[in-house]
Amino acid sequence: MIEHYECEPYVYAQNILGDEHPLFGTARNSWVTGTASWAYQAATQYILGIRPTYEGLLIDPSVPSEWDGFQVTREFRKTVYDIEVQNPHHVSKGVRSVKVDGQEIEGNVIPVFGDGGTRRVEVTV
Repeated sequence: MIEHYECEPYVYAQNILGDEHPLFGTARNSWVTGTASWAYQAATQYILGIRPTYEGLLIDPSVPSEWDGFQVTREFRKTVYDIEVQNPHHVSKGVRSVKVDGQEIEGNVIPVFGDGGTRRVEVTV
């Protein structure tokens, strides 16, 4: 099936031709209809795991275990968060600790500050 797809495997196609079409399985119209924005959402919110919630900024990465970590700057509700995720045990998932400005917090949801400042966030998975 993939040999007929004719589209990059990491791109969302607008449609894939159905079994009634002679080119069944072929992707059409890639990189349109918001596919770039959905790829961004998937990468930032579900791979890097930085998702906005009502309570605050949820940190829940799901990354390759080979990664040593990563850094992200995220603006959320009038506050800038400089986030560094460290993966010393080379796992794919599971937050061990979160520190905000050097103070460990309980759980993995960074509270809303909304003060216009910048917060330094250290996450260990």
